[in-house]
Amino acid sequence: MRATASTDREHEVLALWEATVGRDRWQRDDALLGIAASVPRGLGARNLGLLALRNTIFNRQWSLRSACPACATECEFTVDGVALAEQLGAQPIEQCTTIEWEGRSLTARAPTIDDLIAIAGVADSADAARALLARCLEGAEGLAIDDLALGGPAVGGLERHLEALDPAATIAFQLRCVGCSHEWPSLLDVGEALTAELQRAAERTLIEVDALARAYGWTEAEVLQLSPVRRAAYLQLVEAG
Repeated sequence: MRATASTDREHEVLALWEATVGRDRWQRDDALLGIAASVPRGLGARNLGLLALRNTIFNRQWSLRSACPACATECEFTVDGVALAEQLGAQPIEQCTTIEWEGRSLTARAPTIDDLIAIAGVADSADAARALLARCLEGAEGLAIDDLALGGPAVGGLERHLEALDPAATIAFQLRCVGCSHEWPSLLDVGEALTAELQRAAERTLIEVDALARAYGWTEAEVLQLSPVRRAAYLQLVEAG
């Protein structure tokens, strides 16, 4: 029996889903990006790689959801995955730059996944932001960022400078809650969203395989070889019986 495009897709979905099970977020994303020759360390490159993978498997219309921070209402919205990848990929990336900050020259580089892993154990968000700046910024003549005694607004300003170096590293959508009309920027974790989409697709396939295997004694491979139309017909017969 000849494999179809849908069969190939289901095999890929199951393989990718299986590769992510039981892994933490960094290992999970590495596993998804592992199909490439080398796994990128830049945050923007990783997002673009995950988006490219997602767009080869699923439809370009990507259904996402985010909880309103004011009332916890689940808000659903749709993104064009192909257009998003094209938009992010067209933005320029700078590996490093010099920032003139309050009379000082600071050398800034774009954060990498290794920087996020290094500060993952810092529980307080403000302390985590300072720790990230300490890794990515350095003043003239070796001046450490810790020596600047930065306040909250200054930390936020320097963070925005880092974000500008790698625009694809941070993906956010401005949302308005349907329940309370609160507006907020919803950050997209591409790896987490893709993993959730893979899990839903894998679960649907496994449920169908289980139902037909129980009814007809077919193997997983035999069920996956069925065209979507024929599989749906057999599933209707199982439900009717």
